[in-house]
Amino acid sequence: MLRKSKLFMLAIAVISMTMSAAAQELTFTSSEGQAVSLASLRGKVVVLLFGGVQDPQCRDEFKALQSLVERYQGKPVSIFWVSINTTTEMSEEKLKAPCGPTLSVSVLRDQGQAAFRKFGGRQLPTIVVLNQQGQIHGQPRGGFNPNADFVNDLASIIDSLLNRK
Repeated sequence: MLRKSKLFMLAIAVISMTMSAAAQELTFTSSEGQAVSLASLRGKVVVLLFGGVQDPQCRDEFKALQSLVERYQGKPVSIFWVSINTTTEMSEEKLKAPCGPTLSVSVLRDQGQAAFRKFGGRQLPTIVVLNQQGQIHGQPRGGFNPNADFVNDLASIIDSLLNRK
């Protein structure tokens, strides 16, 4: 039984390393048309909220992310709202303010939904948190409840990662 347990733990470690390496290769397009790779964000805690203009809670998601942006201003944290919409569904101009004013929340496009699929996204929104080494922290979280303490829940994860350095 102990041998099976060790093999299982090794398999989990290999899968985790493979997913982390694959995550580092992912590249998005910013609302300004620039390429943003996850590899370029190493050294920061990264929050990716995958959403789309079809998501009825889009505005609430931006408000929550704006709260986090303000909370972590000046700290090694990057927070993004990531559109899974194609350029046909959402123009480059619309990407600059997909659900109304974005204030200081950075918006990216996941062309072809490569990252969304890589992280196992099944519903909108899906929230993914990466540690400073670019590894997925925990499981991707699906759904958004504006009545829950979403901001403080994510903040506790971010704080724990910042304290691990």
